[in-house]
Amino acid sequence: MIDFRFPASTRRPETVVRRLAQQRGEWTPDTLRQLADFLATHDAHNQMVSDFCQWPDDLLIEFLELIWNHSHYDLQNLAEGILVRRGSAGLVRWLEKVAKRPQGSRWLVDALANVQDDDSTRLLLELLDHPEASIRRRAADGLASHRSSLDARGFIRFLAQPLVHGHAEPDPTALVRALHRIADSALEPEFGKDAARRAERVLINSVRHETRPAVRGDAIAALGEIGSRTAVHCLVDMLSRHERAFHREVVIALRKIHPDRALIALLGLLQSKDPIIREEAANALGAIGDPKAVKRVRDLLDDPNPDVRQEAVLALGKMGGHEILAAVERALSDPDPAVRSIACHVLAEQMGGEAQGKLIGALYDGSADVRSEAAYHLGNVGNDDAVAHLRACLRDRALDAFGDSVASIARKALYRLSTPRRSG
Repeated sequence: MIDFRFPASTRRPETVVRRLAQQRGEWTPDTLRQLADFLATHDAHNQMVSDFCQWPDDLLIEFLELIWNHSHYDLQNLAEGILVRRGSAGLVRWLEKVAKRPQGSRWLVDALANVQDDDSTRLLLELLDHPEASIRRRAADGLASHRSSLDARGFIRFLAQPLVHGHAEPDPTALVRALHRIADSALEPEFGKDAARRAERVLINSVRHETRPAVRGDAIAALGEIGSRTAVHCLVDMLSRHERAFHREVVIALRKIHPDRALIALLGLLQSKDPIIREEAANALGAIGDPKAVKRVRDLLDDPNPDVRQEAVLALGKMGGHEILAAVERALSDPDPAVRSIACHVLAEQMGGEAQGKLIGALYDGSADVRSEAAYHLGNVGNDDAVAHLRACLRDRALDAFGDSVASIARKALYRLSTPRRSG
């Protein structure tokens, strides 16, 4: 244990700091109590802060961690003074650990407000997503103090470098979130239009070139939230590539964008030579639900690719309305049984009991899959008129794609029809 009870003539701040460094590994809670007493009885804070700042990173982090666990006010005040004077350089890993602790984020968010460097700004941006509202407010206040002296262009370059070089630290997904906040005018803080444009450009490059799926997915989602015309162009371009693993994430992102911005681009993709792109574009248009897209999606019912026709039926069902459902009824005569099955599903979901006649007709389809689908939905939306037709299916032993016989599906449908339905 380090003993501070040496002669008063040598009890100077620089001597204390030097002895602490020399006796690394012997630090105990009693050591810290003595250090706290020394700080309380000597005007030593500023001198000791300067001396501690000269320590190498690993020694200083070990000492700061010990201080933090001791949680004495004078010692935590000393730690904050060291951070403010020295900056976050070399301490970032420790600061990131502190930010994840329940009380650590509260201490850190106030300390970082006075640390004017890029890593501190980045950490404050991360704290804007903290679950506690008070931490988020203080992080926003801290960023406000940073913006007056921040080189926005340099900061964007600082955030981009780890992504460009594929580094694992700082956390690349946290960097994407930080860039998202800067680029999206709907989020705080506001770093200015030039910084927003540059941050969006970094996100676009991440979408196009990032090799880590999680990071790329986060960048895609961020562009969907931003929703600018440039973001739409990038997302649409992603759909034109043969990287199907990301198509669904791109479509989800496009759904978030205001229809006026995404609609024209998606309508253009319906003419793509790639059936996968036509399929995904139909999916997105169905989710957006803009009436302007109905005619173009309805035209896909004549697409040569059955997967595209299936997606067109689903999209039209999401758009709703009797005019649209009339087109879906036409899909009941599609040459592909999967399309006919989807049509049964959409009609039942959108029309309820009004679809009964069409579903009864589908019970006599040449495909077991279609007959099973129709029987299943009649059990939900049918009435007494459907019972005789379902009973006729009890002799149908053909198996559908799930390995169930049409007879078993019909039997379950009849049971549901015979069971009183609860209102509401």
